[in-house]
Amino acid sequence: MKRNAQKPGPSGFILIVVLGAVVALSALLFGFYRTTRTKWATVHSFYRAEQAWNCARAGLNIAVAVLGENDDPLRDNRLSKLAAGESAIPVADGTCSITIVEENGFLNVNSLKRTIGELDRVRIDQFLRLIDLSNRQKTGGERIDYGIVPAIIDWIDRDDDVTQLPFVQYDNAGAEDNYYQTLNPPLRCRNEPADTIDDLLPVKGMTPEALGRLRESLTTFGDGKININAAPKLVLECLNEQMSPALVQMILKRRTLKPFSSLAELKDVPGMTDNVYQAIRETITTGRTDRYYRVMSRGTVEDLSMTVEAVLQRNTQAGTVDIIQYRELGS
Repeated sequence: MKRNAQKPGPSGFILIVVLGAVVALSALLFGFYRTTRTKWATVHSFYRAEQAWNCARAGLNIAVAVLGENDDPLRDNRLSKLAAGESAIPVADGTCSITIVEENGFLNVNSLKRTIGELDRVRIDQFLRLIDLSNRQKTGGERIDYGIVPAIIDWIDRDDDVTQLPFVQYDNAGAEDNYYQTLNPPLRCRNEPADTIDDLLPVKGMTPEALGRLRESLTTFGDGKININAAPKLVLECLNEQMSPALVQMILKRRTLKPFSSLAELKDVPGMTDNVYQAIRETITTGRTDRYYRVMSRGTVEDLSMTVEAVLQRNTQAGTVDIIQYRELGS
């Protein structure tokens, strides 16, 4: 005898509806949880980034204080590790590290032409060697052409004559308004000294990559003389074609033990010949001919870092340290 199947009663139907509602609500809650978690991660990342920026800015303030309270902080043994970025300074929930270098340890692009209008052959040759050294270091990257040197000269000098470098075989011509006016949009040639290295970006032949590679060896401050105690390895190598890597290494080693107090002490460095010494002596110094410093401050929170760069001027008469350039480089 067959039994007839019983239809679900009201209670069974309600149970099915409740189960369906629970499933739908669970899906909504899971979606809300994922959205909330994603937003929380974004907010946390933004918060950490702001903390890292604040640590970097705090490091810059520390550098300002150090330069304001010490007549020669880069020669003070107590501050040498700090200025070299070797010390991690606790700042709130993170740390900062600071690097301080003298601006007159770099090649001054505003010194490629003398005030009387003559080209400075020695400094131009140094810039050309810097380009050679940079191209050798960057294998497979963009090649920097010699043409940017006469183009920079025309960009910063006050005349409208196109510069020619007769001692360069190729890429030896600069550019004035007759070139920049053909661009889209057209530009006016600057025709005055550069205030910052970034001012060189519009120069004919210059690219962001080329400027980025040369930036760490160039400056727009000072009287053009390069401090042998502050110049980085690449700048020392470009001083003269006979500045071999071995000789540069000996100079770096000697100044680490004891900074040069006079140019004559260079003659005692193994490998330094009288020809090399005479060739570079007019463009170098052992002292601070200016009071400009470049500061890199890197702030770190957990695994996130941010960096700021600034150029500071130490005004001894007013007793102040002024920030004359500032830029945020990011991570």
